[in-house]
Amino acid sequence: MQQRAIVAAGVAYVLFLGWSMTNATYDVWGLLVAIPPYMLLGILFVRRVFRGELAFLRTIIYVGLVVKLLGSAARYWIGFDVYGGFDALRYHDYAVKASTDVWAGTINPLEVFPAGLTAIGTQFTEGATGFIYLFIGTSLMSGFVAFSFLSFIGTCFFIKAGCTAVPGLAQRKYAWLCVLAPSMMYWPSSIGKEALMMFALGTATYGLALLFTKPAAVAPAVVVIGGLILAAMIRPHFVGMWLAGIFPALLVAFARGRPNADGGPPRKVDRLVMVPIIVVAAIGLIVVAQIAVRYLQPSDHLLEDGQTAGITDIIEETGRRTEQAGSAFEPPSISNPTMWPYASVRTLTRPLPFEVRGAAQLMAGGEMAIFLLMCAYSWRRLLNVPKLILQYPYVAFAMTTLFLGGLAYTSFANYAVLARQRSLVFPFMLLILCVPPIRSLRRQPVLPERHRSGDVWAARADEAIFAGSNESDDQNSSMSPSDTAQFDRGGMPRSVTARHVSTGPPPGRKLKPEDIWG
Repeated sequence: MQQRAIVAAGVAYVLFLGWSMTNATYDVWGLLVAIPPYMLLGILFVRRVFRGELAFLRTIIYVGLVVKLLGSAARYWIGFDVYGGFDALRYHDYAVKASTDVWAGTINPLEVFPAGLTAIGTQFTEGATGFIYLFIGTSLMSGFVAFSFLSFIGTCFFIKAGCTAVPGLAQRKYAWLCVLAPSMMYWPSSIGKEALMMFALGTATYGLALLFTKPAAVAPAVVVIGGLILAAMIRPHFVGMWLAGIFPALLVAFARGRPNADGGPPRKVDRLVMVPIIVVAAIGLIVVAQIAVRYLQPSDHLLEDGQTAGITDIIEETGRRTEQAGSAFEPPSISNPTMWPYASVRTLTRPLPFEVRGAAQLMAGGEMAIFLLMCAYSWRRLLNVPKLILQYPYVAFAMTTLFLGGLAYTSFANYAVLARQRSLVFPFMLLILCVPPIRSLRRQPVLPERHRSGDVWAARADEAIFAGSNESDDQNSSMSPSDTAQFDRGGMPRSVTARHVSTGPPPGRKLKPEDIWG
């Protein structure tokens, strides 16, 4: 029966495709040709990335792939049918001409980049779009799906990074939030910078998660560098935020070691390897900061002769440009460092429902309302974030980058621009809702989520009671040295019986403060 349904669906698809080729435009039937390969590639990618103990997340990620394609269709319809066009059309027109010239033999493939491989920003995005069009054709809707698929890969890397580097993370919850969040579903799902940035930053973030958790350093470092180089070609100031966020994470790794995925004691790091990484990151931050300042340089007529733009000049000019469009607002001031925490949080949580002024802002306002309600419900997780920053390098990196992103976004005076660029750090905002709650931070192993059901200590106590029913009375009166050592590490030996569970530590060992507070 199932095979007949598959055959029937295939026949229906071929018939509809044939009808579309004769009755619809190339944009429509070109999309029908493109979707099946992307679905197949997505399934293969998900099966490759989410395997082993993370295989239980595959169904969620498959749903995310479908949602991402629907988000691409929504972005296409709203962008062109509602607003009459946006930046994606500019990139598409250039890519059609460049790819046509390449296939005609007029230019070579590298010449699709208008200013060469050293171009950054809009020119690099035009060239990247042209290069992608060499392989997928010149259908506008196919281009949307291709960029949306790249964004989907970046989202998967963000999910995998959190699940890899944060022991005790609510993995199912984090995966669902990342694939269903309107900001991540909608904004990076079109031809443009956001999709490429989501892919580049997701790749770099996953490399950092490997760097913080795996003993090998070369391969993760290559992944990080590759992702950051691609991001620097599009928006170099984001790379500056990522590099600045790496420093406290490296210091935590240097001092505390790499986190253990099963909740055990941290593993030591090779400090001879970590020091060169810190030095390279510092050099990279200096170089990227200089590139970012040139990239964000205000118009020449706004500066005096020979004057170089400072951070204040850049922020003021960016605010002036963005407030010229609709949905403008007054951003908070960051002239006083004591106001930085408020400015960062206030910027990241805009617009609130009472600030919504039109239909275009309803999605962002509703999303922020739901996010804040979930924060209130997850208050135990929020209280645990400061401790986790000092405990896990990845959490230190994510929260530092998120804080710096909030400060950088204070230069935006437009809700639409803010929502679009905030989508690139939204995975870190969602991470706050999924970290382990403060009540579970006793010293015990953290089981993978697919093995967790209810309270870990209660489950292990029940296991000890049933295991102890067949043990001898001698085990009830004494503890072996290995069992005592496992208690010191926060574990629960299988040989512990109901008597031990109910009466506390084994005889001969005084009650320690950490036995109560963890």
